[in-house]
Amino acid sequence: MKLVIASSLLVATAACGGGARATAPIANGGTPAAAAGDIHAVDWANRTYQSGDGTFTVKDGAAEFAFDEEGNEVAPDYQPKDPDGYVEHGYFNVTPPRFGDVDGDGAEEALVIHVYNGGGTGQFDGITLYTMRGGEPVALGEIPGGDRGDGGISDAHIEGGVVLVERMMSQEDDGACCPSKLQQERWAWKGGAFVEDEAARRLVDMPQ
Repeated sequence: MKLVIASSLLVATAACGGGARATAPIANGGTPAAAAGDIHAVDWANRTYQSGDGTFTVKDGAAEFAFDEEGNEVAPDYQPKDPDGYVEHGYFNVTPPRFGDVDGDGAEEALVIHVYNGGGTGQFDGITLYTMRGGEPVALGEIPGGDRGDGGISDAHIEGGVVLVERMMSQEDDGACCPSKLQQERWAWKGGAFVEDEAARRLVDMPQ
């Protein structure tokens, strides 16, 4: 399943290649089964995520927010008294998790792609992998994303203990909305961080 970027997630953009540590959103809350240590039972689509951009409680995988003309947070359906008043709308979304063991401890982690939009056309995404500790999900580490065709995440999943990422890469004549290439990447958990195998990068055409 491909991530549909038209509706999406958060994150700080980092240069490809270095280690990426856990600074992305940490999810809170869960179900009794999750409290018992079952990462598959966590209600990832209905929980609170904390990030550098704020705290977002998603319902069915999405949170919407708005700011009035003075920069105050208001309800998403807020209507200004001034007909010409401007309201800035944004969102924070998460995708359904993918599961797999990335740290070799025999227990699966959850991979969640998240997208943040603070208003305007930018959609800043990234990947966070969660593990269970003390019966609660905590961020193990993150893989940086980007903004749409400028390094945004098209897809990611876990295979053989490695995180396989497809990253959207605009070329010289492409618009940010419509990248023509995908960069395929391999990220592994090493020394307490996710590290990319840069030699394994492949640039391929975006599927039509």
